[in-house]
Amino acid sequence: MHESTNTMLIIIVTGVALMLVGFGLRDRNLGMGLMGLGLITAIGSILYKAYITFY
Repeated sequence: MHESTNTMLIIIVTGVALMLVGFGLRDRNLGMGLMGLGLITAIGSILYKAYITFY
């Protein structure tokens, strides 16, 4: 794998991990914030990779 692919994979896994921890704490405000941050991180990195690939 290329170095940039490894970096993107680490960012996506971190985002998913944040969502999982947030889901465990979903009854608190911190959990909802972690789920949102994880979602933004994962989707943002995927959109960024698509942007640099196609443009």
